Amino acid sequence: MKKISLVLLMFVCINCFAQKDPEAKELLDKVAGQIFSYKNITTDFDYLFENLAEEKSESYSGKLVVKGKKFRMDVDKTITFSNGKQRWVYLIDNNEVTISNIETSDDDSPEDRFMTDPLSLFTIYRDGFKYLLGDQEDIDGKTMQIVELSPENIKKPYFKIKYWFTPENNPYQLKCFLKDGTRYTLTLSKFAVNQKVDETELNFNAKNYTGVEVIDMTE
Repeated sequence: MKKISLVLLMFVCINCFAQKDPEAKELLDKVAGQIFSYKNITTDFDYLFENLAEEKSESYSGKLVVKGKKFRMDVDKTITFSNGKQRWVYLIDNNEVTISNIETSDDDSPEDRFMTDPLSLFTIYRDGFKYLLGDQEDIDGKTMQIVELSPENIKKPYFKIKYWFTPENNPYQLKCFLKDGTRYTLTLSKFAVNQKVDETELNFNAKNYTGVEVIDMTE
């Protein structure tokens, strides 16, 4: 009986270890702590969406500047400004800006998080996820460490998130696997920290956009 109990205990311990790998957590904690220690982050990014069932894909590129809760994201003739509470989405071709309050939820997908609070992508592991240290992969002459996350809530529309981290413990890539067969990948390039950032570039000022139409959805 004691032997059976011991075997069961070992199985439970092994299962728990596999669900929340302490080595993976150590790396995730290190990356998150490092990211939030920076005064600011400036990076180019590439976004790729793939629909495996329909054999279709689409991609776009952009630039992101983050300073504390503020960020500016330039993507395909659209500029998004945020102060953490409100968001300004400026459409260049229409000379139109929409102002809205930011509402977040634990149910937000990684894609939604990137558009509302980019750095939160690297803290989601703290609640409701299992994680495992994966393989290493050489990309552009650097050895990237992979960490895999899976949601504890099986009702989530995605079943896995993979991170690639640089040897300097900075984020390089994130790939989300959805149950419907679609995938999206976010790749960060020209990742730079603690640069000289003009504070005015992170704030939308209607005076800088002559004749801009303002749609205020916060009222």
